[in-house]
Amino acid sequence: ACILTDTPYHEEKWRMKEITALAEKLSAMGPEKIVITGIVQGEFIANYCYEKGKPGKIRRTHKVGTQRSGTGDIFASIIAADAVNGVPFGDSVRKASLFIKRCIERSTEMELPLTDGVCFEEFLGSLK
Repeated sequence: ACILTDTPYHEEKWRMKEITALAEKLSAMGPEKIVITGIVQGEFIANYCYEKGKPGKIRRTHKVGTQRSGTGDIFASIIAADAVNGVPFGDSVRKASLFIKRCIERSTEMELPLTDGVCFEEFLGSLK
């Protein structure tokens, strides 16, 4: 979001006002629905859901494991598939977040190298 909006990135805690401003800048570029992912909030990872004309919402889940390759691709794929199938945006973000969490937990249990991404195949049936 920072790169797309030419906003300087900072490591310290992001305020809601700053996250909302990022989403509004992105929305001004055309999209009506935006999710800003991976916002660290202590023991949680949050996603900020923004729909043009509505107040933004934070969706949080407990942090598990560590960052892994490919999670953003899986997250985006779930959001895209749900958009085509008419799933409400907030519900879709929640589903994607919980799916990624489950995949990270399983990958950690299996001791997969971080660069190998996440084990997701066994959970695909849960996305129906």
